[in-house]
Amino acid sequence: MSYFGYKFLAKTPELIEQRRIRLNQYANLAQISQLILHLIILFCNFVASAAVSKRAGKSQKGNVAVLARIASSLNFRLGVKVGRGYGTYGQWIFGLAWTAWLGFLCIAETAPDYLHLTKRFGLIAASQLPIHYLLSMPHPYSPLQLLLKSSHNLNMSLHKVTGQIIIAFFAIHILFYSIFFVQMDMFWASIQHANIVVAIISADILFTLGITSTGFFRRRHHWWFYKIHVAGSIIILPLLFFHVHHIRIYLLESAIVLIMNAVLRMFSSRKL
Repeated sequence: MSYFGYKFLAKTPELIEQRRIRLNQYANLAQISQLILHLIILFCNFVASAAVSKRAGKSQKGNVAVLARIASSLNFRLGVKVGRGYGTYGQWIFGLAWTAWLGFLCIAETAPDYLHLTKRFGLIAASQLPIHYLLSMPHPYSPLQLLLKSSHNLNMSLHKVTGQIIIAFFAIHILFYSIFFVQMDMFWASIQHANIVVAIISADILFTLGITSTGFFRRRHHWWFYKIHVAGSIIILPLLFFHVHHIRIYLLESAIVLIMNAVLRMFSSRKL
């Protein structure tokens, strides 16, 4: 059976080897491009903030004054909210552009291998986790805030968008695998395997995180949102670790970020 040019291909050693090479290449590219993009965004914000600060401090003329006005105007426009609970224009522009890029990385060089496409969505979603966790660090000792003097609000606005993209890509991964198991008449047999049971539990956690992260839920039940978010983001790492071994490098990176966050938070609270 074919789906938009994708088919269930017979498993061969050559196919598995080529699939694994491409999966690793595109997942690493997704993570490297994520790091570069966020550094560019944070650096531009740093430059814009510096230009605006200098303009406020003293009267400027020429190109510096023009740059300051452009930076101030751009910051204002990107920070305007689309609607209550729907984020800002900047978040939407970033979210749509980044989803398109990651979607391209998920599809490139996968046809006609349906399972390759399915695995690519899951692996690329996992590759985004470490920096996603890094963006959520709230204290003044956050590496991103120390490096580029970025505000916690900017980091969190990026964190919210990347979280929604990650959950969406994991959801596609789960959906495609479910279709495969049903079409191959393997669904009930597959859910008896430990790695699939772990995947189902992880999917439930992701679904819960997605629902409780909505603006509607956060505004009305912020305490529950925070507790569920923290607990879910910690629990899901060991679960995914035992799901498949290909994503473990990204899970270990995420765990290091969580440990670093806990240590720096403790250091920050003691200093205060």
